[in-house]
Amino acid sequence: MRRLLEGDMRRVVSKILPWILLVAAYIYMVVSISTKIDTSLNRDFFFLEKVELSYQTVLMIIGFAALIGIYADEFKSMSMITVIGRGISREKFVLAKFLDVCILTLQMELLTIVYVMILKVSFGVSFTALETKYLMLTFLMGYIETLSYVVIAAIFYFLSESAAVGMFAYLTFTLIIPVTLALVMSMTKLAKYHPEQYFISGMTGSAVSGFIMGDFVMGMAYLFLSLVIYVFAAVVITIAIFRKKELDF
Repeated sequence: MRRLLEGDMRRVVSKILPWILLVAAYIYMVVSISTKIDTSLNRDFFFLEKVELSYQTVLMIIGFAALIGIYADEFKSMSMITVIGRGISREKFVLAKFLDVCILTLQMELLTIVYVMILKVSFGVSFTALETKYLMLTFLMGYIETLSYVVIAAIFYFLSESAAVGMFAYLTFTLIIPVTLALVMSMTKLAKYHPEQYFISGMTGSAVSGFIMGDFVMGMAYLFLSLVIYVFAAVVITIAIFRKKELDF
């Protein structure tokens, strides 16, 4: 399994397009900050706000990189048949792909954190202890969100063996559902029931709020729920689907 992970990571990291897109997102981040930071009323808050907004684009790109490199190429080449034919169980294959996602996402997240810290120093921005805590929690929850979206989209890859279906599932969970939910809440009385707290971004957002407000129990509860309901459940469902999948050896 270790060799499978190493081979996957070498193949994924060697792809050029995801890194080009990530650099483009970084350029967008620095341009959006530099053009207006000198005229902002609160330099530190403006920097934090722009980083948080740009970070959503970075997360989207990280998710695409993971889906294309780890899942889409696998089904396109059907190299899984060779791997399973050599003795790797289907459960280990799914878990290996999940670990690939964890590693690749973490690598890109750490790169982003380093980049933001460099920008922070370059623009002469200073954060309070609370602002630093909020930024670090945002990065942590962004990692969990991306992980959740990718492993959910992976279910549809294994169901359909189609890159288009997997990508559409990813866009549905990252964009279509959150936007639709926000629209429905603004037009109805559902907002009082806080349905957004049951979705991935709502759970991680509630976790951040809990940690910031000092409610460690609530923060951990939402963090645990988001991991169990979305990440763990998605991996288990994928394994169940792949066990029944017919492969032509």
